[in-house]
Amino acid sequence: MFTPLEDIRFLADSENRFTALEALAAGSRTRAELQSATEASKATISRLLGDFESRGWVVRKGHRYALTPLGEYVASEFIDLYDHMTTANDLRELLPWFPLGELDVEFDLEVLTEATITAATPDDPMAPVARVLDIERESTRTKTLADKFPEPCVDARYEAVVGGTQTMELVTTPVVLESVMASPLADEFEDIVAADRSTVYVYDGDVPPGGIYDGTAYRIVLDDRDISVGLIESDDPALVDRLTETFDEYREASTRLTASELRNGWESVWAKT
Repeated sequence: MFTPLEDIRFLADSENRFTALEALAAGSRTRAELQSATEASKATISRLLGDFESRGWVVRKGHRYALTPLGEYVASEFIDLYDHMTTANDLRELLPWFPLGELDVEFDLEVLTEATITAATPDDPMAPVARVLDIERESTRTKTLADKFPEPCVDARYEAVVGGTQTMELVTTPVVLESVMASPLADEFEDIVAADRSTVYVYDGDVPPGGIYDGTAYRIVLDDRDISVGLIESDDPALVDRLTETFDEYREASTRLTASELRNGWESVWAKT
């Protein structure tokens, strides 16, 4: 008889055991398939399956092994725990900068632990930026608050809105507008503003970077140096509703931008805000 803590330690102390359990959760496996999934030796797989059988988690069916109903329950719960801890590990670096109070939403951290997190790492410091570009390029409908609009973002939006079928609402700032119109992609930005599926607004002040795309909320997390350290995406209704409200609040306090105003000089837009 094993205690609950002994079973937890048994799985947590071995990556091979967890990987094998995860593989079995997807369907029955042969010893060779489990060896391939874990990259463990035949002897290790033999011991592992014996331990699983002694706990009543697997049953042998010919040359294949399958989870029992008890094994399915253990696998489901432990894999969920692993996923939550993986997310918590990512949140450890992002949470100090995530504006929980600013969002003013009645939710606990379960909202964030269920989120998709793209964190900047030493090996891939640009991962959050790359993910934002994917969102900007591939989404069908977007509502975006942009505190920056660098050239790769202009390219992505041009491809999606002017060259594609994306419907975009964008709220940005005079500082961002000035930077874009001074860049080599000023003409492309003007085409974005002029597109039928695009509506651009200028807000006189700072905006929190993020928005909503295709029913999913996202928030860019910036550190105290204003550097992107991560991106959090969630389709949780509470977060989607709150970020939609936030976008609407900034949009209502903004001035609509037109292509003709850009052609006549963005300074006139600045003066109106």
